[in-house]
Amino acid sequence: MSGKGNDAIKGRHVVAKALKSQGIKYVFGIVGYPIIELGFALQSEGLTYVGMRNEQAASYAAAAVGYLTGTPGCCLVVPGPGVIHALAGMANASANGWPMICIAGSSELEQDGLGAFQESLPPQGGAQMQLQYVVPVCKYSVKATEIERIPFFVEQAVRYAKNGRPGATYVEIAGDTLRKSCAASQIYYPSMGIDPPLSLAPSAEIQRALRVLKGAKRPLIIVGKGAAYAGASSLIREFQKQTNMPFLPSPMGKGVLPDDHPMCMSSARSFALKNADAILLIGARLNWILHYGRPPRYSRDVKFIHIEILPEELGHSLPVEVGLVGHAKAIVGQLVTGLKSEPINISSDSDWIKSLKEQQQKSIDIFSELFNDRSVPLNYYCPLSIINKHTPKNAIIVNEGSDTMDIGRTVLLNYEPKMRLDAGTWGTMGVGMGQAIAGALVNPNPGCVFVAGDSAFGFSGMEFEVVCRYQLPVVVVIINNNGIGALNPDDFMGLSGTDDRLNYPAKSLTPACRYEGYATAMGATGVFVDNADDLERAFKAAVSTKPFKPTIINCMISTTASRGKPAAPPFAKVGKL
Repeated sequence: MSGKGNDAIKGRHVVAKALKSQGIKYVFGIVGYPIIELGFALQSEGLTYVGMRNEQAASYAAAAVGYLTGTPGCCLVVPGPGVIHALAGMANASANGWPMICIAGSSELEQDGLGAFQESLPPQGGAQMQLQYVVPVCKYSVKATEIERIPFFVEQAVRYAKNGRPGATYVEIAGDTLRKSCAASQIYYPSMGIDPPLSLAPSAEIQRALRVLKGAKRPLIIVGKGAAYAGASSLIREFQKQTNMPFLPSPMGKGVLPDDHPMCMSSARSFALKNADAILLIGARLNWILHYGRPPRYSRDVKFIHIEILPEELGHSLPVEVGLVGHAKAIVGQLVTGLKSEPINISSDSDWIKSLKEQQQKSIDIFSELFNDRSVPLNYYCPLSIINKHTPKNAIIVNEGSDTMDIGRTVLLNYEPKMRLDAGTWGTMGVGMGQAIAGALVNPNPGCVFVAGDSAFGFSGMEFEVVCRYQLPVVVVIINNNGIGALNPDDFMGLSGTDDRLNYPAKSLTPACRYEGYATAMGATGVFVDNADDLERAFKAAVSTKPFKPTIINCMISTTASRGKPAAPPFAKVGKL
């Protein structure tokens, strides 16, 4: 139906109104044909549009907003290559269980199959296949061809993104559909969907889980980012308080229970996993991050009690003793209530707690020596401890890299849920700047501290221009080891070729690259440091202003630094996270 006069509304404005009606606040993207006017329409409806430098970073930012707020972030992209670039973020969102929606333009309907600008045609011929690109990684994907149907599809995309295990969804809209008009009175905007239901586990299974924990000699709680997303922190804290059980967080489960809690056993992680005889797993999966729950990292006889939103996940890597399917917040609430009839209290004087504390102290002693080693060139631990010391507790920490992230997980402490973002379930490199931008928008005062390895920063470093353009409160600290990291002299052996310019080890980067120049080129603060005193001075200055100002601190460390003292050990094995 066409529309004329004051009652007419164009497709692009219908999209903007539909997103707003579903509570979407943040849109990240790069506009081009045919979505340029859609970007303006979003702004006219009061949505926050953030123009990024690459669709990949835009999609990572949208997913991070979804995790931090519980409302999907939106990614806006052009057809064809734009969709392919954003595919990484959609896949990453679904892998992590984070809600996001991608809105993509496509070529005009009347040009389908003709080889239109950025049309995605299969090599063997046929109709365009842009929608098929996203189907494997999205919970919901659709192409809207009629203006009147756009709000319906947007509501479905948002609802699918949020419910069950969250993930990515996708709505594609042809260029002519965005430009066409219809009568505004013909458009129906569905009301905002209800929040995901707080589904409960059967009461008999709750009691069985409590009996398993009560009968255990060496119980342990493991908390994942799913617990943080579910808003279960206060109830988990209450459960831990009543039971006095020791706990471990996953990398992004940090802060659900504070890292400085006396029962946080992160410093005795390997010992805790190997010796626990019953583990309450809340909002985490037994994947590579948790070593699949299998020996030799765990006892062969350990009993898992798994709280999980997705039934199919239970028993994925090994059978569980008790499976509690439902919303983590609701189920932990059931466990807390169940303690009235099935009380559990682990004595701080028990052999289990004493042995954990002994192992914890051994690690603390080793870490203390490394923290206090201010010799040049620096190790990882000293700079990270300086950053941890001065980072405000209410700042979001984004941590990306290999050893920078691996060691940072232990050194950089979190005290509240959803205050740490990193490579996540998929181990994705390149997420950092997008996540930092998202964190700065959601947590504008004081902002976000982004601690990255130099290799990690290189994936999306140009997004720092976005930080400067919008004056976002982001402080970037680059832990710079020339990209080499745990260098083995053998890496240099056997290099050959006719062009000496290319004879670099595969993992090396430009020596002493001055990344802080990114900041100074854009009128922001850029500082180069290569010793602890200068780092401490620069970082304290950067975080003393609230909100933060755009800053890059480029901190050189030893090319042989790794876990422990800088002595060229092998590359950190998968699974240390």
